Amino acid sequence: MEKGVFVTGSDTGVGKTVIAGAIAAVIKAHGLDVGVMKPIASGAKEIEGKLVSEDALYLKKIIDSTDDDDLVNPILLKLPIAPTMAASNTGVPIDIDKILEAYEELTNKHDFVVVEGIGGLMVPIDDTLFVADLVLKMNLPLVIVSSDYLGTINHTLLTVEYAKSRNIRIKGIVINMLKSGDDIVREIEKYSSAPILGTITFKENISVEDCVYGEIVEDFRREINVSKIMRN
Repeated sequence: MEKGVFVTGSDTGVGKTVIAGAIAAVIKAHGLDVGVMKPIASGAKEIEGKLVSEDALYLKKIIDSTDDDDLVNPILLKLPIAPTMAASNTGVPIDIDKILEAYEELTNKHDFVVVEGIGGLMVPIDDTLFVADLVLKMNLPLVIVSSDYLGTINHTLLTVEYAKSRNIRIKGIVINMLKSGDDIVREIEKYSSAPILGTITFKENISVEDCVYGEIVEDFRREINVSKIMRN
């Protein structure tokens, strides 16, 4: 069995957090002790006088995680912009060692850890490293989340090819918020060297900001081949 999985996106706004949370919840339902992690989050919100990541809160709540917020989300940036820019503007350093130490602690505590990235693989996280480098340092396979939008075929195929060029293992692609039938699915499947794990249709009753899950866990269990994510 894998020790975890890294969830990245073909673009921003494709529902990485929702899919990462569903992966964690479904694997937990298999009887495993599951941890979640959002190594870097920008766009922090103030809740009850404390800056928090809504993504990290959603991931924790969907599996009833009791791990410390600082462990789940070691780097928290207030501005809702690229992490290097947010760090530069706020003076909060992005400490890779701090991220990796938190990840190691989570892997020691749990059977399986679901890590959600920030943006896509080429998002810079400091002057020399991209999200792809973090994936490699964690030695995790990748689940790519795509969605139903203009440009998704190009963005998804580019993400697959870049991951392959960096020797990152790819579990497959989840196409989220599907609205317009299966044409996009067939095109991506036709040209991609990575398998499509399944699709999730668009749901109006899901909100990361409000920690509302709707029926995403049930839909994910029914539509996505989670065993391919868990197995070596």
